[in-house]
Amino acid sequence: MADLFCSTYEVVYSPVEEEVQIRGEVWVLGRRYCLPQDFQDLQRRVLSLVWCTYRKHFRAIGGTAYTSDSGWGCTMRSGQMLLAEALLRLHLGRDWRWTPGVTDRKYHSVLRMFLDKPDSFYSLQQIAQFGVDFHRKIGDWFGPNNICQVLRKLAQYDGWSNLAVHIAMDLILIESEIIDICTRKESEGDLKKKRKSFDEGKCNSTAEEFLGAALGNGGMVTPSAEFKPLLLLVPLRLGLDSFEKKYIASVKACLRVPQSVGIIGGRPRNAFWFYGCQSGDEGKLLYLDPHTCQSAVEPVHDAVPDETYHCAESIHAMSISDLEPSLAVGFFCTCIEEVKDLFTRLRHDVLGVGPAIFEIFDVRPRNMPRIPDLPESLSGDDEDFSDLLGEQSPEPSAGQFDDEEFEVIEMPDV
Repeated sequence: MADLFCSTYEVVYSPVEEEVQIRGEVWVLGRRYCLPQDFQDLQRRVLSLVWCTYRKHFRAIGGTAYTSDSGWGCTMRSGQMLLAEALLRLHLGRDWRWTPGVTDRKYHSVLRMFLDKPDSFYSLQQIAQFGVDFHRKIGDWFGPNNICQVLRKLAQYDGWSNLAVHIAMDLILIESEIIDICTRKESEGDLKKKRKSFDEGKCNSTAEEFLGAALGNGGMVTPSAEFKPLLLLVPLRLGLDSFEKKYIASVKACLRVPQSVGIIGGRPRNAFWFYGCQSGDEGKLLYLDPHTCQSAVEPVHDAVPDETYHCAESIHAMSISDLEPSLAVGFFCTCIEEVKDLFTRLRHDVLGVGPAIFEIFDVRPRNMPRIPDLPESLSGDDEDFSDLLGEQSPEPSAGQFDDEEFEVIEMPDV
């Protein structure tokens, strides 16, 4: 299958530490594989992941001269991969596997949401343009927190998936509040506000109309939905200038949770999407690398030419100790039972293996102030999150993780 890709992409920069022959116990997004006996299952699972990379030859973004995101879009692409995994799990199920030539219309509907077109919900164009609300000009490099904030805003338009996206900016997870986010019905006023923003063209409605027609659900959801699938994003900074090794066990434990949709992170000058890990104290992290530049594709009869959205290369791995300290962990739940199970696992399987990387409460303690949510308005004049924290987001240096608005965790060892 590797020959399928040879003529379609070029490697812009290959920061791969090694392409490994992995043995022993491996975890991929909450599932365990014992190698070498489970190698074929592992290989098929990795091949089924959506691979988002740099693209070229797409229409210029927002009146700029950018027709490629090569050199600055790797964090955006890593965020796309995390979100694509959540959407595939929602619409096709955890056990779905990709095969060349697949014609499943829900699968192609998901892929269409990530095409490099201004009318695709989660396109590079939409992400870059919404980044302006967070002091990121088109062509600027994003950090992990930036992409989390933008995906949260974009998800409000996606009536087909109807996601509830929560970002734990204060490193605090309040179980009752997060459950409320998933089960709270939207008012008619909120829905009218979304429709108004759609009509004003912030997010082109063509993709919405396509999804409504293709799936027969009429597009935007109604207030009768009893549960919104939860995408929980936890931006972290695990060290000051470098990743602190005392957090290795906790980070790897996040990837063993069944609700995991991976980690957005990387090392200096490069962002990746981490989807798995090896067992053992110094086991490596497995990742998909967006640093390959491929040509943008166009749908053919509503189907996406999808060969370049799946990576047939060898499995890539890197030492967890080489991580940059800034990263974002993602979890996804499709029902209330999964939310409750997630909190049980986070308490015991993540917080129980090393220094706490966040805190969990059943309800918010009375003396605990809450960092204000991002404004619900979808207009372009939203108050910026950095202003709520009393600081401005720094301009990023080219190709580096910035400090963003993270708090450095210095909790006592347990």
